Amino acid sequence: MPHRNNPPPSFGFRSLFARLFISVFLAIIAFAIAMILLAQLVHNNSDSMKSKVIAGQIIGQIDPFLIEVDDAMLGNDRLQARFILAVVKKSFDIFDESLEAKIGLYDKKRNLILKTENSELPERLPPTPSWLAQTLPTLSGNDPHHVILKTSSGYWVWYESRKPPKERPFLGVVNFFTGTLLLILIMTAVLWGITRNMTWRLDQMSRKMAKMGDGDFSVRVDQTGNDEIAMLAYGFNQSAEKIERLINANSLLLAHASHEFRTPITRIRLQIEMMDMLTQKLDPDDKAKFDKRACAINRDLTGLNDLVESILLVSRLDAGHALQANESVDLVELIKSECQHYTEATLFAEPVMMMAQPKLLIHLVRNLINNALIHGTPPVEIYVYGSPSLTEAGVIPKALIELSKDDEYMNTPTTYDITTTCNIEDKELASHLNIDDEGQNDQEASKSISINENNKTSEQSIQDTPLEKHTRAFFKLLSRNKDKEHGKKNLYAIMAVIDQGAGIPVDKREDIFSPFVRLKQEKKGSGLGLSLVTQIIQAHGGSISTDTWQGKTRFLVVLPMNQDG
Repeated sequence: MPHRNNPPPSFGFRSLFARLFISVFLAIIAFAIAMILLAQLVHNNSDSMKSKVIAGQIIGQIDPFLIEVDDAMLGNDRLQARFILAVVKKSFDIFDESLEAKIGLYDKKRNLILKTENSELPERLPPTPSWLAQTLPTLSGNDPHHVILKTSSGYWVWYESRKPPKERPFLGVVNFFTGTLLLILIMTAVLWGITRNMTWRLDQMSRKMAKMGDGDFSVRVDQTGNDEIAMLAYGFNQSAEKIERLINANSLLLAHASHEFRTPITRIRLQIEMMDMLTQKLDPDDKAKFDKRACAINRDLTGLNDLVESILLVSRLDAGHALQANESVDLVELIKSECQHYTEATLFAEPVMMMAQPKLLIHLVRNLINNALIHGTPPVEIYVYGSPSLTEAGVIPKALIELSKDDEYMNTPTTYDITTTCNIEDKELASHLNIDDEGQNDQEASKSISINENNKTSEQSIQDTPLEKHTRAFFKLLSRNKDKEHGKKNLYAIMAVIDQGAGIPVDKREDIFSPFVRLKQEKKGSGLGLSLVTQIIQAHGGSISTDTWQGKTRFLVVLPMNQDG
């Protein structure tokens, strides 16, 4: 069957507003991080560059001496080499006194050779840090206040100022996160205003379209601005105006068609009645022939009237004009009143109260029963009960199934139509025994057995002991229902219409709910019945399906008990 169009869900972070806001927001955050990293890089490099310049000047002074040290070592003149290193040491001390810096000299294998006094330097140079550590020494945990440079002769010089700038620990990290947070807060407020200004009209249009989808075709959106969204709003208003005109014209057509279709039918019925009055003087044989023809014409007129009513109701449902405010409906009583017109339909039901439109439900029940009797195989059994969930909707209560198989309640005499409605609640016990506080009598009990009269003799024999049968039936059903699970609130009203057919073919179970579809063309009918049923069920927020249940054809209707009117 066609599915009901549910309202669109809330998009949340998938909405245009959220995606636009988050995209720009992330771009701003990336920009803020880049700016702060750049500031940190400039700050660190300013100190590092100053140290590198001084260290370069020191290397320029000592590099010739280091070359002479290499020459002395190659000539195996260790004394000359030591003398030159002493000169280098003295130079480091002079630089230390003037610059207040720690200076160390490392050989080509990165081992410490000499250093200035009172300088705590590592005996071996650490590995060369990565590019990121050299670029952002504070964030990588390295000391940005010393530099290590390599001389032209292959030696290494460590230079570190004894008086680094006075900074709090992790000041760079704190500044990084503080700056980022401040920038995020500022940009959040700015972006919210910018993005909201761009998307509020789309949001308004979305709400208006939802209202139009609910049937309010008078909605319009504000055509503010001079951009693409304003053009979209203009197009929406134009479409809504045209749709409203078409709907109003359709409503007017339906009103006139309803009158124009029914008037000829009424006139024909009136003419037949007048002709019946004129045929009173005919002989009995001619009068019988006329009555037979008149009955056939009336029967065809009734079918035509039903067809017109179905077409008009389908049109109203399509246009949304058949929907009215919901009201409390006793579903069992409504179906029982309809079953009285069908001698081959039997009702087995639990009490079900729901919010619905009773006029539409009458059409629903009538069309389902007619469909089962015309296109199915009589007799027809109708089960009505409540269900706490959709997964349990197809499970007919065991008590109702057992009651339908009980010979005491089966419609064995062909001249009788027995409709049984059973209330399985314990609180009805007192009403059945006439001992409740308000003195309710047997006629107020919710379980009744109604017998339509075909001949007075049979009716008198069946109603010999109505109270005994009534009470015995109640106790019988009550005992069968003791194992039913309690504590679950019924949320759905279920109606199962079952005939004795072998079921609908699986590949045809969707098609039969379409208009003017009949599986057996030789069967009478317009093909609108199940289509109308589907629209009525969708108007109530329910669903319908068909399957094969215990070798029989079943149509299962599921309706929510409570809905917004």
